[in-house]
Amino acid sequence: MMALHLKYARLLLAFVTVLFLPCRSMAQRAIPDDNLGYPVRIDLRDCAFNVTSAQGTGFLMRKDDRYYVVTARHVLFNVSAQIKPGEAYPLLCKKATLLLNARKPKELQQNIVEMDLEQLNAAGKIKGHPTHDVAVISYGTAIKLPRASEADPQTFGVQLFPGVIQIASAPSGSVAVSMDTVRKFDDVLSANDIYIMGYPSSIGIQQAPQLDYNRPLLRKGIIAGENPSNKTLVLDCPSFFGNSGGPVLEVEHEGLGTHYSVVGVVSQYVPFAEVWQNATMSYSYSQIHNSGYSIAESMDYVLELLD
Repeated sequence: MMALHLKYARLLLAFVTVLFLPCRSMAQRAIPDDNLGYPVRIDLRDCAFNVTSAQGTGFLMRKDDRYYVVTARHVLFNVSAQIKPGEAYPLLCKKATLLLNARKPKELQQNIVEMDLEQLNAAGKIKGHPTHDVAVISYGTAIKLPRASEADPQTFGVQLFPGVIQIASAPSGSVAVSMDTVRKFDDVLSANDIYIMGYPSSIGIQQAPQLDYNRPLLRKGIIAGENPSNKTLVLDCPSFFGNSGGPVLEVEHEGLGTHYSVVGVVSQYVPFAEVWQNATMSYSYSQIHNSGYSIAESMDYVLELLD
């Protein structure tokens, strides 16, 4: 009888082992690996308007054979300048260095690109939306790379426009948002999970080894609401200086599948004011805080800028 019990115990142990081993081997991220490569760090220099330097986030996007860098308009342009009707806002800075992540998340080497914004702007390669906080830089065109044999799959490179220089390249290349992963305002679903990706340079202490400021950070939240009057998204997700221009990734669960779509561009945080009143001395003061909500421009306005 004891031998029979031991036999069934071994069979049960073998069944449990077979049942759970595949689960370990199938472990995966909450979002696809290459989505982690979306955010692009934008470092601006040679600036005017009493700006010594500036920083923001963007992401690569491809439409047909054209590549673009998408970001917030205020990252590139001086939106506080006084302009006449029909005029474009002036550039904040003349030069920019772009840090593009490798397609493979574990790859430490990154892609580095230098941009002459003044040259690109003069050639009509930079467009800011006239009424919304989005802008695009035409980056280059896709070209077919030679194949070693007919059996090899076709791969593509990028022919960079004048004013764009590749300084360093990651072995796995970079990743661009494709048109089939873009979702417009009317198709976005409130209460869905979202991730914002970017380079919040204003958090942490630069001298303390807490963060690697050359690597993007993710923040998870939900789509808290929508503003139909101007097609913006309200995110229950805090953003900080440096996040501006970063992509908003929506996660939608449908049946057994999960869909990931880029639905917006981080524009600003939503503040709240704390007001203190001293009735005796008849004075008051207020402090502005980050409410934890953020505003994202919808992809509708980005699509309007693409050729």
